[in-house]
Amino acid sequence: MNYIICPVRNNLELTKKAVRTFRAQDIGDVEIVVVNNDSTDGTMQWLDGQDDLIVIHFTPPMSVAFSWNRALEFVFKEGAKYALVVNNDVELRPDTYRLLVEDGGEFVTAVGVRDKKKIEPRAWENKPPDIQDYPFQPYPKPDPKAKRPHPDFSCFLIRKSLYEKVGPFDENFKIAFCEDGDYDLRMYTAGVRAYCIDLPYLHHGSMTVKNAEVEEVRRIQAQAEKNREYFYKKHGVHMGSEAYYKRLDKAGPPSSQGGTVGARPTLILTERT
Repeated sequence: MNYIICPVRNNLELTKKAVRTFRAQDIGDVEIVVVNNDSTDGTMQWLDGQDDLIVIHFTPPMSVAFSWNRALEFVFKEGAKYALVVNNDVELRPDTYRLLVEDGGEFVTAVGVRDKKKIEPRAWENKPPDIQDYPFQPYPKPDPKAKRPHPDFSCFLIRKSLYEKVGPFDENFKIAFCEDGDYDLRMYTAGVRAYCIDLPYLHHGSMTVKNAEVEEVRRIQAQAEKNREYFYKKHGVHMGSEAYYKRLDKAGPPSSQGGTVGARPTLILTERT
């Protein structure tokens, strides 16, 4: 079984779009696990009406790290060897899951883009393809030379072997922010270089934040600063700093190397109580 894990907190219309693309994955035998963190916009009722989804409800809402851990523990207990973990503000090409699995990496991600055309199938433009294009591929294959050591935690494939080696995501990072950089460092320390491949997915970046209530945004921002402080105490470097990239043996952030900056999780959650 090929499991897709998607934590959500409100933003039902985005979730519907995301789930539609999850269902269209061409890898076959897809099982979708949605972690609903106390949504209040009709998400719970819609999810409960979808017979093909596995839904986990949490009240009060839990953090990104907590949601990822509980869902991963569930699917690995069910016998999964890997899982695709995605935000609910994304839309995937139908070959996304298959290509990430075929890459073979222990922790490999796609790359978020803002232009929907970049995930749409190619057209023949009223002429047959060149002979080298046979059999015709509607989506361009990832360029193996375009791999970059900048994982995008909004759409990642993680293998059970890696999760057991590195351990769960650190749930001391409340709500969201910095749990991704922490895991990247821990993977590198464990001898695993996480990376992204040349595989775009549509990312409606920051829409969950923009759609949140003012008070919830304030809680997120306040906790994000606490997470940054905890990250520094834990690792001795500030996330995203020159020292941070040096610790990871990277030349710098993705934007300094001609790429797009990997997205942070944008799931909006209220602090666990």
